[in-house]
Amino acid sequence: MAILEVKNIVKNFGKISVLKGIDMTVEKGEVVSIIGSSGSGKTTLLRCISFLERADGGEVILNGETIFDAKKTKQLTGEEARKRQLKFGFVFQNFNLFPQYTAFENVVLAPRLIAKQRPDFKGNKDKIYAEIDENAKKLLRRAGLSEKIDNYPCELSGGQQQRVAICRALALNPEIMLFDEPTSALDPEITNEVLKVIKSLADDNMTMIIVTHEMAFAMNVSDRIIFMDGGVIAEEGAPCEVLKNPKSKRLREFLSNVRM
Repeated sequence: MAILEVKNIVKNFGKISVLKGIDMTVEKGEVVSIIGSSGSGKTTLLRCISFLERADGGEVILNGETIFDAKKTKQLTGEEARKRQLKFGFVFQNFNLFPQYTAFENVVLAPRLIAKQRPDFKGNKDKIYAEIDENAKKLLRRAGLSEKIDNYPCELSGGQQQRVAICRALALNPEIMLFDEPTSALDPEITNEVLKVIKSLADDNMTMIIVTHEMAFAMNVSDRIIFMDGGVIAEEGAPCEVLKNPKSKRLREFLSNVRM
């Protein structure tokens, strides 16, 4: 059974129709890359899936449970939406780290806040915090940031900041990781630092949806590629099929303008 089902997702901004009825499924452990020109709806789709935007129509089903239905959840409270957001780890283009906190503090901040809601928190505060802190250190070590744990974002390179952002998302133990062009704000020479971390997650069977313009990375890491155009899924399939033998003229035009 698919871990994620997206059914007929529609999103409008005023009179502009950005998503025009998106249907997609993602299997557990699958890596799906979404490609397409700017304005095709890629980022909006990720934001609707993760409750950063409220879709105007459609459903989102996670592990067989409907977590969003536009017909029923228009009055979803902020607290309810936040709880559902925690099922997804979101990595943004521009890092969005808190500048006043170190790398370590950025990673432990959200888990510590959430821990305070646990019924056993008061009696086990020290143990709970110790587990959160150890997990954060483990994630930062895995991302090659052991020596940067006490550095502030301004003391880190763009690639290091993005790796901290990935650790921050992973610290909440999400069921699905969502990446919105995670290397678009990086210089080419440090892009591979971030892609290497994402590749390691794929090797560990992390379920991921990645909006990217890195075609070589999409080819080598993805199980499936989706090409979006004008708010719809115009073509999808295995990487070799989509990137090497595109069926549609629009996809051929897009691929002719990106670096392979």
